[in-house]
This record gives sequence, structure tokens and C-alpha cells, in this order.
Amino acid sequence: MPGDVNRGVRLSGAVMAHPQRREAAARLAGGVLDVVTDPDPAGRPSAFRTSLLAWSSIPGDSTHHFLLHDDMVLSGTFFQRAERAARAMPHAALALFAFWNSRNGAAVRQGALAGARWVAGAGEYTPVAALLLPKEVAEGYVEWAAGRGDTWPDDVLMGRYLRQAGVPVFVAVPSLAEHEDLASLVDNDFQGVRRSPCFFTDDPLAGLGEDAVLDDLPVIPFFKRGVAQCAVRVPGSGRWRDLRCEDYLAGLGIDAGGLVARAGAGAHGALWLTAYTMGVVHRGRGRGDARVVDGGRGLGDARVVDEALATMGPGGSCHELSGRELGRLSAELHEVARAGLEAGLHDAARARSQGLEATLGTGPADRPPRAVPSPSLTDHPPRVVTPPSPVPLIAALGPSATVAVSGAETFVREHLAHALADRGLRLAAGDSGVPVVHVCALGWSPDADPEEELRLARAAFAGGRSGVLLSSVHVYPQRKWVDEETPVSPAATPLSRALLQVEAAAPGAVVLRLGTPYGPGMPQGGPVADLVLRSSLNRPAPVSGRPVQLVHVQDVAGAVLSSLERGVAGRVYNIAGRKRLRMGELAEAVSKAVRPMDVETSDEPPGPLVNVERAEVELGWRESVTPDYGLHTFAQWLAYESDRP
Repeated sequence: MPGDVNRGVRLSGAVMAHPQRREAAARLAGGVLDVVTDPDPAGRPSAFRTSLLAWSSIPGDSTHHFLLHDDMVLSGTFFQRAERAARAMPHAALALFAFWNSRNGAAVRQGALAGARWVAGAGEYTPVAALLLPKEVAEGYVEWAAGRGDTWPDDVLMGRYLRQAGVPVFVAVPSLAEHEDLASLVDNDFQGVRRSPCFFTDDPLAGLGEDAVLDDLPVIPFFKRGVAQCAVRVPGSGRWRDLRCEDYLAGLGIDAGGLVARAGAGAHGALWLTAYTMGVVHRGRGRGDARVVDGGRGLGDARVVDEALATMGPGGSCHELSGRELGRLSAELHEVARAGLEAGLHDAARARSQGLEATLGTGPADRPPRAVPSPSLTDHPPRVVTPPSPVPLIAALGPSATVAVSGAETFVREHLAHALADRGLRLAAGDSGVPVVHVCALGWSPDADPEEELRLARAAFAGGRSGVLLSSVHVYPQRKWVDEETPVSPAATPLSRALLQVEAAAPGAVVLRLGTPYGPGMPQGGPVADLVLRSSLNRPAPVSGRPVQLVHVQDVAGAVLSSLERGVAGRVYNIAGRKRLRMGELAEAVSKAVRPMDVETSDEPPGPLVNVERAEVELGWRESVTPDYGLHTFAQWLAYESDRP
């Protein structure tokens, strides 16, 4: 928060550049700022070594120093605002720019809605294209980062350092600099057009002081890679979780699918839903009731809000659309974002006025079970599935429903606990007699011990307790197409025998046999994690492994929720993606979702291709997480939340 405004502040700054752009850097410096060039321009493309040199060269009489990339354009009040902000927040790192598709960019939009000058940084990398640091913070970063240049990119390293050092980060609203659309010299062109979420050459908020700070955002909706997403702060920690807007809204009783269908947003439904969620989150914070289109007093400056909305659609689509295509669609995307925000503000205001903050919608739609074609299984005849009459483990999901979560401490168990709580279920502790959701880690966790897993399962389902058991498709040792009726010989592999013993310990449970679970928090060993890490760090290398049928933890949670309502005790369901990915296909998916890479892959003998039709027909479960989104969320977790060096 604002510090001692009487403290003496003296700013200095530098423009960092590749020698090929020395002239552009000199123009940006304008004879006032230093120009620092890459000390090894023929080396591996990297902004890190240049930035480290620049942060190491701060004039002795400076209290604060800012660093600019050579492809930035400055606002007309850049220097005045930067100095005033340093006086207002002398101990903070100040990001004067953020990218339009980032969590920080989305936080800027929330700040615009709230009428703030600055917003607390989100749980991701720290944008470094225009960054101001107190001198002592910059010196600490140089010492900490030395020797880390071959690990994460400089913006991830900066974010990690600032979090470890306890330095608060605030992001400017609107941005004080804009990114030009120039070719990247550090191999970042795969990210597409990269702009600010909100930029003006003048200052629309000229009458507002730099101490207008929004620093308590618990939820940040953002539109990225075509997906409506939320970054949600984990209470009592510095951690953040990723989930889709539809899942966040479901916890508030809002049927996102029905809303989007009624809105008629068509191909831009994800953009509309992100903007809608922004409105719900903003109004849930107790802001005013004015409509954006009226430029009312309940929101921030109408001009700033409108510009922030105008960049949402292009930012979330820039990974696949060219600058020309984004320009052609910009007006249409702008209107969709405006309409979504209006609807979210309206619905949240109505709920508040009626005292229905916890029930903003009509609840998840009751989707009837239906058969879905299986294109990846067309070599095998379809089964005729007659669903048995379900006896719900929980009569109705919601605030009155209680469930226990058990099993070894794994990322799947942690995600399930969060996901069930998100949906309004109460989590019981100990043996309370309520249905239990038990996670067996055999088959995918390298730390799982068969004897301990069997002991935990027997304890969880003692006395014939009902619930859901998460097992593994590794129970199938055959190297062929299999379904739940495929016999598994007790004389099969040791892993298969151990899994069969665990399943036998839960006769009153719905059994979900998972493919390869993945997502934030997953073990950092194995071919999936290895490929994502190598792609993130731009390190090509040979990778081998068994072909996989992935299932994202969000889809696992969806299967558990469906099982609690529709599952049949004693029934087995396969929960996995419909396609088995060979290592080459997985590497291609990772290259698309994270960063392009050249990598040699080789396949070990394949495991079974499992059929998931029964789960679709009887539970109404559908794989909903695409590999692009799923692998990208794991890469983000590795960079922002894990301790991976």
C-alpha cells in the first residue's frame, strides 16, 4: 500500500536492446535514458543476460530504476506517473505494462472496472517489458538470478524472485507503455500479437492519485487461448488455482452453458462468458450498480473500461489469429465482451438486491444421458448399453450435501477437494458416515506403495461404506482395446493384481478407472511432465514413453460429481480421453500448447485403448478439457507455483 510520500525519489532508466535494434533503442531513450545492448548477440536468443546487465548498472544516486524493452511505445505522461507512483509505493515493484492475454492483464481490467490506478499483480510471471524496481530490489535480483540464465525466462525468474523476497507487485491501470508489433528476437513470435490490455497516449485518469490501489482480488477472470478461465486465490496462501469460468460459476449455482446459449454469442461464447464472470466478480465485491453503456458512476472511467473490454477478444485469440484477422473482428469481439459484462453486472446486482448472492443462477442443467459416437473406436463394434437404474450416493449436490475425501496426499486428491468445495459440497473430516471419495494413486504416482494403498482403501470403505473409488486403467494388462467388461486375470501383472485388491476393498463404491491424470500439481516425472518442462525451458531432447490416454484433473472432478448423482454402486467406469496419444503426438500437442520445440520421441509398447462409452451413457460424463488447455495449465503451474528450478 502507499508508503511515505515524503521520501526522496530519484528515478533512472535504461532501454535494453539487441545490437540490431540499437537505433530504435536510441530513439526510445531520447538522450535521457541509457541504452544497454546484448553482451552476447551471437549466443542463444535470450533477454535474460541483457536485463541482468541493465539491472546491474544503476546510477549510484538513483533510488529506483526502470527497464524498457526496445519495442515499447511510451504514454505522454510516462515519466510523471512513474515518479509519482514510486513516491506513493516506494518499496514495490511496479509493472508499467502487462500483456493483454495474461492474468495480470485481466487484473488491469478488473482495476479499470473498480476505478483504480494500480492493481496487485496476479499469481504468474512479472511482466518485465516496462518494469520499475527500487534500487535495493534490483540489486537483490541480480545476486539471486546470477547463474539461472539457462532455466526459466526472465519474466518468470523475476516473478519467482519477487515472491520469495516478499516484494509486492502492482500493475498500472491503464498501462504506461504499449508493445509494438515487431518480430521477436528471442523466439516469442509463436505467441502472436502481444499488446497491452489498456493503453492511452494521454491520461484519462489525470485527476486520480497514484495511491488508488486495488489489492484484494480473490478471483481474476481471463480469456486466453480461446478459453474462459479464472485464477482463484487459495485462501491463507500466496498460491493461485486455475479453473474454467463455467466451473467457478457452477459453484455459485449458475448454469454457464444455459447462459451462453440464451445469449446467442455463437462462436464467441467463451469471450462472452469471461466478460460475464468479470461482471459477477466485480459486482460481488460490492461495487455500484451503473450500466457500462451508460457510463455510470458505479464503475470506473467509461473510456478506460471500454478500452479494456476492446482488448479482451483479440488478446484471447491472438495465439491463432493474425493481426489482420484480429483487426477485422475487433469491433464484433468488443460488442460481445460488452454484452457479457452487462449481463454479469445485471445478474449479480439482481442477486444482491434479493439476498441471493450464493444462488445467482438456476444450477447446473440436468443433462439426460445419451450415447455419443466413438470415432477413435470405430474398428470395434459399438456396445448396446442399457443403463441400470441409478441410486444416487448423494440425493442432490449443493450446500446441504456432505462428502469425505481420502487417500494419499496427491495432486488428484487435492484438486478433488477444491473442486467439490467449489460446487458447494461440505467436506467432512474423519469417519463421519457420509459417502467417501477415495483416491488410489497406484498406476500414476511414483510414490504409491501397493500395501499402503490397500490399507488406505480398506480403512476408507470399512463397514461397507459407500462412495467413489478412483482406480486406474492400468488394471488392464492387455495391449488391446478394452472396456469395463474385459476380464482381468488375477495372475496378471503385479500392478494389476494390486489394483484389483484395492477395488475389491470397496464393494459398495462406484469405481472410476482413470487414464493418465494430468494437470497442475502432477508429479514432475514421466513423459508428460518431461515434455512440458522441456518445452517450457526450450530444451529439446530425446523422450520415450508408453502411449497415454490423458484425463485432466478437471474432468476427473466432473466424473466424480456425476458419479455422486448418477453412479451405480459396484459399477466400473473408464474415465479417460477418447484418443490414445503416441509420444510424437504428445510432443506435437505440447509444442502447440506451450512452446514450439524439436524433440526426438520413441514409443514403448502401448497399453490398452480403453472405451469410455459407459461413463458417457450412464453418467452423462464427457471429456471437456482439451489437451491444449490442459497442457498449458500444467506448464503455467510449473512456472508459477512449483519449486522446479
